[in-house]
Formats: sequence, structure tokens, C-alpha cells
Amino acid sequence: MNHKSIASVALGLVLALWSASRVQGQDYGYAVFELARVDGPGSTTRCINEQGSICGTSDIQGGAFYRAVIWNTEGAPTELGTLGGDLSTAKGINEHGEAVGWATYEPGGSFREQRAVLWRDGEIIDLGTLGGETSEAQAINDLTQVVGYSDYEISSGGGFIWENGEMRALPTLGRSGGSAYDINNAGQIVGTSVNNEGWKKAVLWENGEVFALPYLGVDLSAALAINELGQIVGQSKATINNTHAVAWVNGRIFDLHGSGLGPDSSAWGINDAGQVVGWVGTQPLGVKAFLWEQAGGMRTLDSLVPPRLRTNWTLSMAHDVNEAGQIAAYGYKQGQPLTLIAFLVNPVNPTMSLSAPSPGRAGTSNTITLTGATPGARVMFLYSRFGGGMRIPGCDLQQNALQLDSPTVIGTAIADQSGVATITRTVPPVARNQTILFQALVQNECAISQLVVHQFE
Repeated sequence: MNHKSIASVALGLVLALWSASRVQGQDYGYAVFELARVDGPGSTTRCINEQGSICGTSDIQGGAFYRAVIWNTEGAPTELGTLGGDLSTAKGINEHGEAVGWATYEPGGSFREQRAVLWRDGEIIDLGTLGGETSEAQAINDLTQVVGYSDYEISSGGGFIWENGEMRALPTLGRSGGSAYDINNAGQIVGTSVNNEGWKKAVLWENGEVFALPYLGVDLSAALAINELGQIVGQSKATINNTHAVAWVNGRIFDLHGSGLGPDSSAWGINDAGQVVGWVGTQPLGVKAFLWEQAGGMRTLDSLVPPRLRTNWTLSMAHDVNEAGQIAAYGYKQGQPLTLIAFLVNPVNPTMSLSAPSPGRAGTSNTITLTGATPGARVMFLYSRFGGGMRIPGCDLQQNALQLDSPTVIGTAIADQSGVATITRTVPPVARNQTILFQALVQNECAISQLVVHQFE
């Protein structure tokens, strides 16, 4: 932990450069992609690696059971196996595509009949327990070190580390209980442990020792994620009634909770740029996914994605964020809060500026102007009634993506020597009082404009 504070100079520089690469005035910084389900109504995400592969859970057999899955960078799911039971879920993934979680080993069995597992090279490996019946893996690093929770016996248990085929108990603060939730490539582990007074506390395991982390107001906390810089995020009781998302840096605790977003929050993921994700609001159904950045504080993902998503989704949880800023999240359709759907929330990088239609009235000709294009570039002008996400053919998502759902091509134009391209079309009278979304694309450069949202007079 060599950084001076969460507002370190290096972190501030990273965020400043990231912001400077965007067109000034950009309101919607992300595209949203619904991830395919295996065979059922619901799915959830839990982790994402640097390539953009996502792990989580998807319903199968029409929702009768659920299985661990990995979504590849194209958004296609691969169902992972079980130990013979009906259920499994994936909770961690590393850069080699190895995933961990838990799986049941008896058809129709109870949750007591689950084991921590590692999925590797198409096989499932039972990681065992610390002596009890139940275990579950939470995270894996690039060295294939796995951490999680295991029973010692029926009435007790705690955090473990598994490596080289052996599961070992992690030291505690005094009593059994707690779990390890994350591990970085330096072998630093974070989670919870119960002290002699019976309080479950956020802890860091390092060099074979356990260290209690400071708390906000009440001595109840949990450390849920750690990045490669040793920065930790999780949650801490601010009052007896309210939990806040927090970060621990250099042994100090920082309250990340945003005002006006709800009474509670929890942080579940952090990347090396200091972007933090989690949930904020009122449990169980009144929560929303958030992104915290040094420059903007805590903001809901709903406020950062395109408006007018086709099915009126609410993004309710963000579990992980990679170094490219891609966020593994899930949410629900309006009116159906109990059916959760997995999403990738993908950052975009607009490098061109698009004007609103002028004069902005239906029933007459309107002109849209693009500036900042490469001279001679072929510019494609697009529109849609709905926001969302669309892959640009030939472009990796980590390069760019469109923020329109099923867009229609208005037309094309060649940028002049000043990098300006314009297009003029007659807007039909039926568009009056309609809100339309516009974006421009230079496909062979994977270059996009910012999203323009316009209501025609």
C-alpha cells in the first residue's frame, strides 16, 4: 500500500486523463448490453476479468434450477457443471479464464450440500472443506489461489485459502465465523472475521496474519474487494440502522456514500484506477447500482447509461469492474423486480461532437452537423427511439460501442478538410413531441460521437 490516500496524485492523474479523452459535455458515458440467458427467465453477474469475460449465474430448464456460467467477450454464455447436483454459481474469475464458486453434489439436495469448486480447462474440481459439510469459493487470483468460506463443523466455520491442492484455514480475530471475499495477485486477502466480543469486522490477511480494519460508527463491517494497489472496499455501519460503502487506503477508512441516493450502500468492486461499484438505496427492492469515482463521487448507473432503454430497465447491482472500466451488473424490468437479468455496462469514448437537429422541428428539413472527424472520413449518421448498446462491427467493445438500440441509418457524408460533416433530412410531422436519440459513427476508426437526445417540436 504505497498510495498516500484515496485522493492520491497518481489516481487523480489517471482520472483526469480518462475524463479528458471524452468530448466535453458528455452526459451518458456508458452503453448497456443485456447478456444472453441459458434457458430461463433470470441471470446475475458476479465478476469480470480484464479481457471482458463475465461470470455469474443463469437459470436453466425454464427457471427450475440455475447454473454457473461464463459469458465470453461476445456475450455468449457457457454453462459450467456441478458436482452431481442441480445448482451452481460462479463468483470469481481470473485472467486465465479459471472460475470459482460453489456447486451442489446431490440432486435435489439442500444448500448444506454444496462445495467450493474450481472450473478449469473444462473440468470441475471439488476444493473440499475445512472439516465440515459446506464450503464456497469467492475469488481467485492469477496464481490460482482461491479464497472463500468453509465449515469447520456444523456450527462453526471461517475463511480459507486454497492453493496447490490444499485448503487451509485463515487466522481469525478470536472466534469462528466470517469469510474471505477477495484476493489480489500479491496474495493480500480481504473479508470478515469475528472478534472475541462477537463483532463481525472487516479484515485484511497479509503475510499469514489477520488485521482488523477501522470502522465508521458501529463496529460492524465487511471488506469485499481489493485491487492490485492494496486499496480495499466494502461496507461499514455508519449508525446502528445504516450501512455505508467505504474504502480503506493506508489503514484509513473513507466513507463513499452519496447523499440523496438512499440510506444504505455497499461497495463490491474496485479497479486500479480507483473506480468503485456496488449498490445504494433501501434494501431489498429499492436499490440501484452505483459507480463511485474521485471526480464525480457516487452516481447511479441509471444516470450514466442512455435514456429510454427499450424495456425500462433498472440497474440494481454492480458487482465488479475491470481496468477497462467495464462493469458486471444486473437489474430488472419495470414491474418485475424479482426477475433479475445480467448486463454488461460498457464505457464509451466519444471523440467527435454531434449537434442537435436544427431547427429541431418536425414537418420540415433538419440539419445535423458533426465536428472533429478525420478529414475525408465516411461518417454514418444514426438514430433510434431507444438507448442501449450495439457492437460496432470490427471493433472490440473495449475500443468503443454505440449507445443506440437497433439504430437506423439516416445517411452518410464525407468529412471535409476541417473534419466537419453534415446531413439534411426532412423530419415527418409524426415525430412532433417525440424524443429521438442520435449518434454518428466512423466505423473503420471505431470512432463515435456523443449521444444526442432531442425532442422535436
